[in-house]
Amino acid sequence: LVDFASGLIHWAEDTFGNETTPIIGNWIIKPNVLHHRDAHAFVKNSCLKSSWDLLLLGTLTLLAAYFLGYLTWHIWLFIIIGVNANQIHKYNHMPIAKLPKVVAISQKLLIVQSSFHHAIHHSGEKNTRYCVITPILNPFLDSFGFWRAMECLFVPIFGKSNRLALGI
Repeated sequence: LVDFASGLIHWAEDTFGNETTPIIGNWIIKPNVLHHRDAHAFVKNSCLKSSWDLLLLGTLTLLAAYFLGYLTWHIWLFIIIGVNANQIHKYNHMPIAKLPKVVAISQKLLIVQSSFHHAIHHSGEKNTRYCVITPILNPFLDSFGFWRAMECLFVPIFGKSNRLALGI
C-alpha cells in the first residue's frame, strides 16, 4: 500500500506540478524536476532535505490516527516506510559499492527496488515505474496502463499534463 501511495504521489508530481505551482512548486516540484534532469543530484541531498515533506505528512498521519483511535502497528509500519520512500529511492541512484550492505542485500532479494528496475523510469518519456519502494507493483500497473488511465481521468479536471513541458 505504501509503495502504491509513493507511486501516486510521484505520478502527480511528474504529471501536474510545475515550478511555479503555489506552495508546492518551489519546495517539491522544483527538486523533482531537477531529479529528472540530473538523476544524481538527488543523491547529494541529506536525508532530511530529501524527505522533510514525507516526514511532515507522516507526522500528520500519525497524529490523525492517534486522535481518531486508529493508531495500530499497520499505521506505524506504513508511516516508517513512507517517510523513508525518498531515501529508498535515493539508493537507486547510488553506485552499488556505496550502498549499505542491508540495502544491497534487500535489492538482491527484491524486497526494495534496485537501480536496474528504477532506471526504466528515467528513460524514454519517463512515464512508467512511478512506485519507488519495491519492484512488485510497477510491472503490473504499467502493463495495464494504470498511469495513462489516471491521466485520462484527471487531466480533464486538473488540466494538461506538464510532463513534456517540464522536460521530464
